[in-house]
Amino acid sequence: MNKTIITLKDFELSPKENIIERSQNFQAYIDQMKTFGCKGYWVMSKTGVGAKMEIEGYDGVVSAYISNDYLGMSQREETKKAGIEAVLKYGTGASAAQAIGGYLDIHKKLEEEIAAFVGQEDAILFSSGFGANAGFLRAILGKNDIAYIDPYIHTSATSGLIGTNTKHIGHNDIGYLDMILERDKGQYQTRIIIIDGVYSQNGDLSLLPDYIKVCKKHNCLLMMDDAHGIGVMGDSGRGTAEHYDCLGQVDIITGTFSKSLGCVGGFVAASAKLIQYLRYYADSNVFSAAMTPQVAGSALKALELIKTRPEIRKKLWENIYYLRRRLTEEGFDIGSSESAIFPIMVKDNKKVYEISRELQKMSIFVSGITYPAVRTKEARLRVSVLATHELSQLDDLVNALVTIRKSISF
Repeated sequence: MNKTIITLKDFELSPKENIIERSQNFQAYIDQMKTFGCKGYWVMSKTGVGAKMEIEGYDGVVSAYISNDYLGMSQREETKKAGIEAVLKYGTGASAAQAIGGYLDIHKKLEEEIAAFVGQEDAILFSSGFGANAGFLRAILGKNDIAYIDPYIHTSATSGLIGTNTKHIGHNDIGYLDMILERDKGQYQTRIIIIDGVYSQNGDLSLLPDYIKVCKKHNCLLMMDDAHGIGVMGDSGRGTAEHYDCLGQVDIITGTFSKSLGCVGGFVAASAKLIQYLRYYADSNVFSAAMTPQVAGSALKALELIKTRPEIRKKLWENIYYLRRRLTEEGFDIGSSESAIFPIMVKDNKKVYEISRELQKMSIFVSGITYPAVRTKEARLRVSVLATHELSQLDDLVNALVTIRKSISF
């Protein structure tokens, strides 16, 4: 390939090659990454994933900014103990789908707790956040329906839209959405707008109050994926809806237990009637084994800690404000981030890899985000700030970036 940079886009489905040929040719991408000298994907940790990690190929502990465990719940003794107690009571797995025998009382309790926490009537659990979004959308949308989607929503949502109509709206472009909803009036049965609460790459927020207003005006459903907002945003960590004082005004809120709650799995929270429907029609729930007891037990404890230990979130926000100030003072472009996610804009795919390599030499790990995950002109380093980061680690990160910038401009 006569390209400066080989990307994952080059090996997607192609009418010219079968899967055996593509998988063989894909070695060119792997070889290229080795020449860049940095670990990108499939970094293997020998410890838990958090602010400090032991990574294969590196001696000692490294500072890491690659986890979404914003509150450090995966490593707390309370959540570990709760998970162990659940295993001892229920066993290591439910060993059946919830619909046919795998529905435990601990699942029911988690559904009730998470629904109340995000301001909804009821909730249904899934084995992954991906399955929650995709299964929900496959269950409710067909060929006579339409989804209006922000360009930065997660792949888990777009994967659930294959069997329906879609229209892209500009990022937080309320005016265009209002216009197109008026134009499409009467053409579809179910119309749904899909947004994130906190966008996973840019760290900015949806304009939720404006979306609520336009959905009410045009009698449309509003779905918000608040995976990165729950536990982080709002005065008590109840998410983006609480941040905007809009609890109870969003039709559907989806999320995951793999970020601020430090576990795995996902949920959909909505009206009791809609959740009842999903229990029979959401394929990624109906045809998947139920969430393990350990996950349910640990997630319940994490929720309890979020509600009763506000100092954990306070520490997270102290770190967020500190790093935002340091990066801004040093002149780094962090876009419009308002959350624990910091995009450090580089705007060049190759430079992202080069900067990542230099950081790794200093035992600092961040995620490099390049095309096709983002457009080339939006290539960036993605930094996730955790409550468990020490201020000295944040200083080390900023100082390292300042040093690297002397030889690699960005």
